[in-house]
Amino acid sequence: MIETCERSELKYLINKMDHLILDKKLKTVLSLDPHADSNGYTVKSVYFDDFSDTAWLDNLIGSGDREKFRIRYYNNDTSFINLEKKVKKLSKGTKLISRLTQDEAQGLIEGRFEVIKGSQDPLLREFYLKARQRGLRAKVIVAYQRMPYLYNAGNVRITLDSQIRNSCDVRRFFDPKLSLVPQLTQQCLLEVKYDRYLPEIVRHLIQVPNTIQTAHSKYSLSRLFNT
Repeated sequence: MIETCERSELKYLINKMDHLILDKKLKTVLSLDPHADSNGYTVKSVYFDDFSDTAWLDNLIGSGDREKFRIRYYNNDTSFINLEKKVKKLSKGTKLISRLTQDEAQGLIEGRFEVIKGSQDPLLREFYLKARQRGLRAKVIVAYQRMPYLYNAGNVRITLDSQIRNSCDVRRFFDPKLSLVPQLTQQCLLEVKYDRYLPEIVRHLIQVPNTIQTAHSKYSLSRLFNT
């Protein structure tokens, strides 16, 4: 299991024109994430929630202390699949990550939690227990195109997530032919993550007129469009 450090997170919904302008500005100052090409990379996740939809409702009301589980892979490459737990405390976020095989991931999506029952990995053990106790189930698939940028000072990571699509046909998570429905607004989600401070040059770059900071995640927005 890998645990990322606690970081500050800011999120903004921006329109398509501002997305194009901001992307060009970021390219002039920041470095492209080495895992990305000139078009970024695709991200595909399936999110889990309990019988009471706690993760979704906590996000909608802006709860200061919340968590959610997801399975994620990139560029349709099923050789590298993660189970992730996102923990949010006020404006700080932490992520726990453990590897899964495709068979294990498919089993969790289908509710066959015994595929990880004997695991000694702390995150997989926690997921198994919470799946049994709270009724965690796969709820929605979310996919999008990500452009990720890095800035060394402050350990800044900025991502522009566009072409956000979703599906409730969770059992077909690994099916490349699955049709994904675009979100109605087709806005871009700008996310800014940093350690102890946000450098002034970056703060200036990400200024977008008439844009409001949001607490909503791609998961909660996708649930809104599929409810």
